[in-house]
Amino acid sequence: MTAAFATPRCLTNGRVRLQPITELDNRAWRRVAQHFRDPEIAFLNGTPPNRLPLWLLRRVLRADARRRDRVTYGILDEQDDYIGTIELYDVRTDRATLGIIIGERSHWSRGYGPEAIEALLDEAFEALGLQVVQLHTFADNPRAHAAFHKVGFREVRRATVAGGRTDVLMTLPRHVWLERLRRREQRVLQPARPDSR
Repeated sequence: MTAAFATPRCLTNGRVRLQPITELDNRAWRRVAQHFRDPEIAFLNGTPPNRLPLWLLRRVLRADARRRDRVTYGILDEQDDYIGTIELYDVRTDRATLGIIIGERSHWSRGYGPEAIEALLDEAFEALGLQVVQLHTFADNPRAHAAFHKVGFREVRRATVAGGRTDVLMTLPRHVWLERLRRREQRVLQPARPDSR
C-alpha cells in the first residue's frame, strides 16, 4: 500500500524553499535540463546524461509528479533561484527513498543540500508519518556522504554494482529524526550562560 500525497505544498527550511516541480517557471526548467545533461552530475547520480529535449523532459517529470508514490520539488535558494531537485519516491505505507541533486556548483559544500533534506524529512515523518527514509549514494561521492550524515542518515550496507562502483545504502528511522529534533529544540530553548569573567 502506498502513502497518499495531498497536493504538494511549498516547504521551507533555513535558506531554501522547496517548490512542487509542477510550479517551476521556464527559467527554472531550463536549469533542470542543464543539470540533467551535465556529465559530472549524471556520474554522481549513477545515470547517463539526459538527452531529452526540454519540452519532453518537462512532460516526463510532470507525469512522474502525478504518481501517488512520489513527490518532487525544485530547490530554490534565498534569492529564489532554482539550484536543484529533491524527491521522495517508492513511497510506501511506512518508508520511502530520498533523492537529491544540487546542480549549481556555486552552491556545493555550502549547506544547501542538508537544509533541503531536512525540509523534506519533516514532511516525510510528520505529514506522511513514514517510519524510515532511505537513500542510495556512491562511495566515491564524499560531498553527498557528508550532507547525508549531517542530517542523521547512517550507512547500512555497501554493494558493488555495474561499472565497479560501490553503492551505499543509508537509512534514517523516524525515532532517530525525532530525537534529533528534540535535541535541537532543547539547544534553542537553553538560556545563554552569563559571562563568567
